[in-house]
Amino acid sequence: MRKRRRNKKKGATGFGLLALLTICLCGVVLYASANLKKERDDKLAVKEQLERQIAEMQTESLKLDAKKDYVGTKKFVEEMARKVLGLVYPNEIVFEEKGEGGD
Repeated sequence: MRKRRRNKKKGATGFGLLALLTICLCGVVLYASANLKKERDDKLAVKEQLERQIAEMQTESLKLDAKKDYVGTKKFVEEMARKVLGLVYPNEIVFEEKGEGGD
């Protein structure tokens, strides 16, 4: 009879340890999965931000390409010569506006 009680106690103790180990393992897995989910969400937010930046840079690149094409034209050179240097063609007549407080 005594041997049977000991065997039952050993079996119950083994089962209890197994159950405790299983619960601990489940806790570790749940904790790790929560960390992975948070990390995934953070990386998705960074990815979305980078995709927005890429779209903005592509738009900026298109604008710069258009400006580069315009800068190479004769019209642009004439505009800059007029605005910056004040140059005119020899046969042109220039009319200037007087200021509000002018003579």
